[in-house]
Amino acid sequence: MTGHKSVMPINGVIGNKTLIDYLSFTWAPDELRRMTDLAKQGALLKAIPRFETNNKTIQAAFSAKPVEGLRYLWKRPAGFNPLTHFDKVTARLCEKVAAMPQPIKAPSPVCTPSMTQMMETALSSGYTSRADMRKELKAVCSALLNFSEFEVVPGAKYWEAYNDMIDSYGVQFLDALCCAELELWLHELNQKIGVPIPAPRFTMRARRSGLHGYSHSADLLCDGLPCGLLAWGAANHGCMVSFSGVGCAALDFQALHNVISHVPGVRITRVDLALDDYSGEHITYQGAIAGAEAGEFHPQRGRAPSWMKIESGEFVIAEIAKGIAKRFGMVPSKGCSLYVGSRINGKCCRIYEKGKQMQSAEHPHWVRAEGELHNKDRVIPLDVLVNPDPYFAGMYPQFAKWLAVVQEGDITPVRVTTFKNKFKTSRDNAVFNMSKMAGRLVNWLASVEGLSPEKIVNQLTAHLGKDDIPARLSMPLPPDLDELPLFST
Repeated sequence: MTGHKSVMPINGVIGNKTLIDYLSFTWAPDELRRMTDLAKQGALLKAIPRFETNNKTIQAAFSAKPVEGLRYLWKRPAGFNPLTHFDKVTARLCEKVAAMPQPIKAPSPVCTPSMTQMMETALSSGYTSRADMRKELKAVCSALLNFSEFEVVPGAKYWEAYNDMIDSYGVQFLDALCCAELELWLHELNQKIGVPIPAPRFTMRARRSGLHGYSHSADLLCDGLPCGLLAWGAANHGCMVSFSGVGCAALDFQALHNVISHVPGVRITRVDLALDDYSGEHITYQGAIAGAEAGEFHPQRGRAPSWMKIESGEFVIAEIAKGIAKRFGMVPSKGCSLYVGSRINGKCCRIYEKGKQMQSAEHPHWVRAEGELHNKDRVIPLDVLVNPDPYFAGMYPQFAKWLAVVQEGDITPVRVTTFKNKFKTSRDNAVFNMSKMAGRLVNWLASVEGLSPEKIVNQLTAHLGKDDIPARLSMPLPPDLDELPLFST
């Protein structure tokens, strides 16, 4: 939180003018990627291995004899074709042509003795680290894949084969594997950042529902404040992490790059890159419109992108006749925005007057140019985390011109400057609103009752704790922030 005064590590991306305002990426555990490769080949699970166990309770639960002398818990019944289970359209057409034979019941998802034994051991051993649980989950899943038998079925579709495979092994078991993978990544991220505070800086808080096709999700917290989302599930191939603007402001991107660069198969799915002009001299709303009309946002090939303009403000009296307001003018006092492109196409941008949006008294002409890049038909390299400037310039020709002009100035830690401006504006607005709400009461206590400032503050805040602060001032600190901005009284 903003009240935290520990020394933060210096960010290695301090020389960039462009800041990252949103980030999301996905990856899958090795075992799920092996299943994906098998499903792409049209492989269907034929038999699941049965491991020996010394647990008498487990032996009693699985007392059935091995199938055909093999060490298998079950084998797929002869004549069962899982493809017909997915292709409902074909089944309806066959019913119209001829009577369908009695279908053979599909095998239910199974729990092998090794899975049950592993879960009982986990409950009774009292793990000191969730990493131990993840290692056992991976070991069990790897053993199942190594000793299972598969059969390649001609004409099998990828999704049909993959869903059949995860259903046979047990979706909940594979979901637990994904959750353990995510927890280990979170633990490693906290270790790499190395913030000298007792509790981990990044934690997760479970949510009730899934997200973006994933079966399970959680809120990502930084210093106890929401800063992003986590999601996982075998049905959607693994894990997803997203950092909001608040989360990106608190991230050490060099440390994050070091962590996720070692994760196999990691893919950045979205990144938002922003460039700020606090004076409004180089990046302007009207300049963005002029650039759009000149084709500075057009791709080298293909159709021109779509656009949209938004104005926000207040009604002011423009004409008064006989003491009555007759006409009102629309003044865009809260800022104007220009949107170019579409998220559907994987790339879009927005230029808006952020100073007016935040009602900043110190930087009223503050303008931000922000580009949003998705991984649709493109691969976003991990280098964007530590070197975002060239990727921002490569999105649109107009962005390259703006970045070149802004870079002519002194190199300053732009993320720290942006955070301080946002925090100072939020603080000033909070003080202004409070002066309207309680200013007269404070004036009464001081002028009429003659109370000292210390007694007035004590009467108004005696019931509050040190952490009871306005929500707008609860912000995770950037890792390269030296101190909070000072304010004049």
